[in-house]
Amino acid sequence: MLGVRIALLVALAGLPLAGCAWLRAAPESTTSLDEYREYMAERAAAEVESEKQAQSDATFEQKLAAAQRAHRAGDAENAMRQYFEAFRLDPADTRAHAGIAYLQLSRQPERAEEVLLKVIEANPNATMAYVGVGLAKLAQDDPDAAASYLEQAIALDPSSANAHDAYAVVLEEMQLFDDAQTHARRASELAPNNSAIVNNYGIASLLAGDPKSAERAFRNAASLEPRDSAYRNNLGIALGRQGRYTEALTAFRSAGSEQAAHNNLGYVYYMNGMLDEAIAHYERALEAEGDDRGTILRNLDAALAAKGVTSD
Repeated sequence: MLGVRIALLVALAGLPLAGCAWLRAAPESTTSLDEYREYMAERAAAEVESEKQAQSDATFEQKLAAAQRAHRAGDAENAMRQYFEAFRLDPADTRAHAGIAYLQLSRQPERAEEVLLKVIEANPNATMAYVGVGLAKLAQDDPDAAASYLEQAIALDPSSANAHDAYAVVLEEMQLFDDAQTHARRASELAPNNSAIVNNYGIASLLAGDPKSAERAFRNAASLEPRDSAYRNNLGIALGRQGRYTEALTAFRSAGSEQAAHNNLGYVYYMNGMLDEAIAHYERALEAEGDDRGTILRNLDAALAAKGVTSD
């Protein structure tokens, strides 16, 4: 299963700078260690008090913005705390509810769905709530229901990159690969600087049998986020599916170990129906250093079985 690859796009709003607490100037020349310690203790206490004051004076919008920043950065614990603090400040605002629900999608999709349905009841035009319910339905292996909610999200906001991206994932699960590529392409057009969405367009293109478009998408994703080796690995698959095996091996090597590179190239050969070459690269992978022998052996057995050969 491809799994949920959607990333919640959140608006970033800067928090205002906290007011500066008054501090006496550091003594030009401290006459004793005790005097210097007194000064430092006063400074630290004032800074702590200033921070507490900033936190206590934070508005709903500021708490929500802080939660969204933490959410986007992958700090789920801090994001949840900030969403709950925002919720306490304004329980009627559905944005805090939706943020909490999105954090629950992977672990508690049923609970996330329940919360997001309440958001929709309170605000029938909340596009991202429909997207969230669609993802929750997908996580519960109900792609038909997921598709229905995502279609409603797109109808509400045709310019929502998230809605098109999530719908593409659902269509992939339904093996409607051409339609999935169409929506994934639209998502990447709407969010050309979102590496995850651009990468998803590459995956949809591969599944639709269009490795050239996949190559372009993976190159773009890798340029947007050079630290993510998955994009370079995906690029290797797209190159290999075009028969450009030397380039594919270079991409795989840039993404991981020599063992992983030959295993991945072997898998590309296997997908292309070139079983002898696949077996050869699996054997080279086994000779290289690494911890993936179990995976490689399973891949090798699959290639040998496809040839009608039984491994020892």
